[in-house]
Amino acid sequence: TPLSVYLVKELGAQPEEQNTITVLMTVPWSFKLCYGFLSDTYALFGYRRKSYLLLGYVLYALSMSILAYIGNPSVVELAVFLFIGTTGIIMSDVSADTIVVERSKYEPEHKKGTAQATCYSVRFFGGIVGALGGCTLYNRDAWGWGMTFSQVCAVCAALPLAILMPTIPFLYELEGETKPVREQVRDIWEMVQLKAVWKPMTFIYCYNVLQTPNVAWNSYLQLTLKFPAWFIGFVALVGSMMTFLGIVCYKRYFFRSSWRSIYVVSSSLTTLFSCMQLILIFQWNRYLHISNYPFAMGDDVLQQFLGGIQFLPSCIMYMGLCPKGSEGATYSMLTTFGNIALVVAATISSGLGKIWDCSNDALKDHELQGLWKLALLTSILPLLPLVLLQLLPADQREQKVLQKNPDKSRLGGVVFLAVLFSSLIMVMANAVQILAKARRVQALAGAVEAEEVH
Repeated sequence: TPLSVYLVKELGAQPEEQNTITVLMTVPWSFKLCYGFLSDTYALFGYRRKSYLLLGYVLYALSMSILAYIGNPSVVELAVFLFIGTTGIIMSDVSADTIVVERSKYEPEHKKGTAQATCYSVRFFGGIVGALGGCTLYNRDAWGWGMTFSQVCAVCAALPLAILMPTIPFLYELEGETKPVREQVRDIWEMVQLKAVWKPMTFIYCYNVLQTPNVAWNSYLQLTLKFPAWFIGFVALVGSMMTFLGIVCYKRYFFRSSWRSIYVVSSSLTTLFSCMQLILIFQWNRYLHISNYPFAMGDDVLQQFLGGIQFLPSCIMYMGLCPKGSEGATYSMLTTFGNIALVVAATISSGLGKIWDCSNDALKDHELQGLWKLALLTSILPLLPLVLLQLLPADQREQKVLQKNPDKSRLGGVVFLAVLFSSLIMVMANAVQILAKARRVQALAGAVEAEEVH
């Protein structure tokens, strides 16, 4: 919440610039493969997991401390240090994921994935706590008290140092031998050629790449509907709670359900709730005597709930594909492939936002012709990948059958890796281009201000 409000209210960032910040905070998730290689191949201070867990926290705390010191960072400064900070978070995330995957190998067959589901439940509960903090602490304009953006960054820097780092020495790490890089690469190449891998991952990529967000929606809520910061934070809080509830519901009620059914039902309902944005844009909710506040919150939190239910099946599938001894690199490779598709989706969204006028000036003037068209398009696109649903195993049982199939395709492996690395290059090039443009605009504004002073 503090970041989205700061970007819109303090910096006046355009939807494209806001989305670039989001993209650059998401891109490091695509570096998970590098960290997986590092932790599998090089033990740091005698540990393959715990040392990288600690190093990631330090990198994040350092980046947030620099933002706190700057005080009022520009779009470019935010992009750089949030990128570095998120890189640290991902380093820690990969180490934690690998510890869970290694231990999950010892779970009974009928409980495979339970430990992972439990850990993600705890993780998303932490998201609730973070959203609550953002909702209550960054509302000085509305409530007359609260933190500045600089102080929020300082708190974010202090929390991992004060809470997480002291627990690392007590974390148990399974002993294991490091694998040479050549052996790691060979394992991954053998894995991506398997039909049991590239077929479901083709669906995952196509599905994620069309989960295109509405890049102008955050600006619309704040500039057109005049939603205060506390309400933006409250929506994020309830959304985090619903994601957590979705994870818990999957673990308790849908753990044995068909993965295909989960994708069909959740995608259809997500599109339905996303289309409800049109009701808010055209203010049809007024005819139902429903104010903007509960209506705006309703469709968002319901989508978060469905996303929570949909999240774990792919993670469980990734875990089942990891060969022993290469858990870090393999799991990171698979999650990277899914994550980079989401980053590409965000990049595509920036392009879609240019088709119609969804700028801040248009939204301030209540010119919403472009916004409703963008909302409709981004609501429908996520349904298209369902035509490829047969590429996904129906459930864990079918996945185990597929894993026993030794059929390979060299072409499938080449395409897998080509899509992965070309997607990463495209995303980084686009982000650099937008940041360069923002830098030029900032420099021009500074020159004009200096000339006016003289």
